[in-house]
Amino acid sequence: MIHSLRVENIALIDQLNIEFSAGLNVLSGETGAGKSVIVNSMNLILGERAVREMVRAGKEKAFVEAVLYLPEEVAAPLFAQYGIAPEEELIVSREVSTAGKNVCRINGNAVNLSTLKGFMDHAADLLGQHEHQSLLHPENHLALVDSFGGRQIGALKSLIAGEYQKLNGLLRRQKSFGGDPAERQNKADLLRFQVDELQEAGLKEGEYEALMQERAVLSNAQTIAAALSAGYEILYAAEHVEASVLSTIKSVMDELSAIAAYRQEYDELYRRVEESYYALEDAAQDIGKEAGRVSFDEQRQNEVEDRIELLNTLKRKYQAADADELLHMLAQKQEELDALAHSEELLQELEADIAREKDALYGRYEELHSLREKAAAAISKRLTAELAELAIAGARFEVRFTGVPSKEETVFSAAGPEQAEFYFAANAGEPLKPLGKVASGGEISRVMLAFKSVIAEADSIPTMIFDEIDTGISGHTAHVVAQKLAALTKNRQVICVTHLPQIAAMGDRNFLIEKISGKDSVNTRILQLSGQAAEEEIARMAGGMQTENALAYARELLEHARKFKLGV
Repeated sequence: MIHSLRVENIALIDQLNIEFSAGLNVLSGETGAGKSVIVNSMNLILGERAVREMVRAGKEKAFVEAVLYLPEEVAAPLFAQYGIAPEEELIVSREVSTAGKNVCRINGNAVNLSTLKGFMDHAADLLGQHEHQSLLHPENHLALVDSFGGRQIGALKSLIAGEYQKLNGLLRRQKSFGGDPAERQNKADLLRFQVDELQEAGLKEGEYEALMQERAVLSNAQTIAAALSAGYEILYAAEHVEASVLSTIKSVMDELSAIAAYRQEYDELYRRVEESYYALEDAAQDIGKEAGRVSFDEQRQNEVEDRIELLNTLKRKYQAADADELLHMLAQKQEELDALAHSEELLQELEADIAREKDALYGRYEELHSLREKAAAAISKRLTAELAELAIAGARFEVRFTGVPSKEETVFSAAGPEQAEFYFAANAGEPLKPLGKVASGGEISRVMLAFKSVIAEADSIPTMIFDEIDTGISGHTAHVVAQKLAALTKNRQVICVTHLPQIAAMGDRNFLIEKISGKDSVNTRILQLSGQAAEEEIARMAGGMQTENALAYARELLEHARKFKLGV
């Protein structure tokens, strides 16, 4: 639901704040007071077109902000679809400048206008002037019929989605074998060449890293040999025993050994030096062994370079991240080659499985079409009755389906090949036309009200905004419209701009829109009404004057509304 609306610098509005409630919110006021400005402000939030002339004279920009609370089942998919972090409170704003700049935000995130509109299409419907009417878009019609069809259609659609997933898996597997026999043979020849090339290379896991290490040693053999020999000489100094590191440490050991018995600390020092001596002696021996192993082998170096070059060439050719991935590719290509060797037999089995799945899925499509036709007939019957109650007698409604094409022409999908569109004629003798081409104004608002009454449970949009729904009606029809608006609030919030006292009396929260003329400017303000103030506004709407008779009629309407709502 829309919790609040803030409007700044739009037409006659300097600054205005409205806090709506759940249930039926009614906006009333004299003609020209600014009710249409508030509706236009809501349209901005819903992502409709803005014109710079909307900005209040003397101001550079206009601003509208709405705070909404959406049901979890509506909000969660929207946040996920548009990549917006989910929050309990939804804040939507839009800024329009005289320079033509638009800035749209959802929970502080800047979004483009199409994103705003796509998001808000699921949050509110504004019915009355064609700007924001989800029911006028044919792409929504099939889903509405399905929703009206209830669990039976829903269960069948789930079954269809599962069976299509199975069919799609078979089709993907078929595609993996290639197209005709010549294409499969070409693919087999390529795979055989690749497998032979990779097998001939004699790939080994971890080989590339080992080769790179060996190359580094061979390329720096002289430097390595010199370093190892120098280290050995320094530690052992075979030709100069008196200067070796080990002999020096041995002398330290002898000195400490002579005093080790006098104090524990001296003995510990002796043992530490002794450990160092033997550790260095072991290291010296290992250094000597490594020095003896180092030699420059030009032939081996050439072999290593050739092998590294071969592996690099294969990596580039097969776009492998590393040499080990080539081994994985070899196994994968061998597996594909083996599969292709048996492809004809497998393809025959696959084609038979695919044909069976298509037959089954096509049967489901026909079954779904039959259920949809039944749901459409029920919608048409109920809608015609609703329209008659709303003083649109003789109206006709029809759901036209594209139907399920022949099995050969069917493009199989999880949703099925069928589409639907609503057709409508307001008067007897008129041809049926697409609902989106029905005339605007009060009549279309009543048509939308009838639709919403029929499919209320199937429609998940949580807020409905009605504008001009009372054009051309009065008396009994006005009471019916008021009652239908109240009934809609069982599952959603309703906001209605009206001139009818019957609708105003049915309101759960009433607002009066007034135009205030100052010395240098005119401004629109809004007042929340209750108690006597609400009675007086309903009386004004009923007769133009707040006479005792008018007030009594207002109280009568309020009492009638109270009793009706108790039964909703």
